[in-house]
Amino acid sequence: MFLIDIIRQHGYISLFLIMAVGLFFFPVPNEVLLMTGGLLATTYYLEPLPTFFILYASVMCHGTILYVSGHVVSKRAHLPVKRKKSIWHERAEKGKELLEKYGLKAASFSYFFPFIRHAVPFSIGLSNISYRLFALVGFSSAFVWLTFYFLVGFYYGRTITDWSSFVEHMIYALAILGCLVLLYHFIKKRRQRNRGYDH
Repeated sequence: MFLIDIIRQHGYISLFLIMAVGLFFFPVPNEVLLMTGGLLATTYYLEPLPTFFILYASVMCHGTILYVSGHVVSKRAHLPVKRKKSIWHERAEKGKELLEKYGLKAASFSYFFPFIRHAVPFSIGLSNISYRLFALVGFSSAFVWLTFYFLVGFYYGRTITDWSSFVEHMIYALAILGCLVLLYHFIKKRRQRNRGYDH
């Protein structure tokens, strides 16, 4: 009920902030956030069309921040060389590989794949591709990506009769999913570290 209480008090501004931050930091797939937006659009607190465009604005904000971050880094120097690469460093390298292989076409499919949707906008910012071209291609595909998951959440939300119970169960499910994702990354990092020691 916490999420609904915030939205009920602060409206669409709180929805935008929650989604914009969540696309970066929430330990759940971005698709879950978009479907949650569709679910919330079936409540009395939000209208479907404004909710959709608020979500789209948060997606564009996410992509713009990544592009600008890459552009700023490219002006300073190349990506810093570290002994231990962070997950963002790895994503940037993956995005660079895709960009070299597919060019701007990488932005047209990047939103449909986890992690790549973070890596490609950053790598495009590192390149000499203009923001206008990135926005035209990337945000067009993001519109399709958002529409699909929003409609899935919206359709499912219309079948819910007891919202209090649903939200409570959803919070538990997201918390469990988040813990599983964190556990997966922890195990993956530990295995990589052990392989490094073996060599």
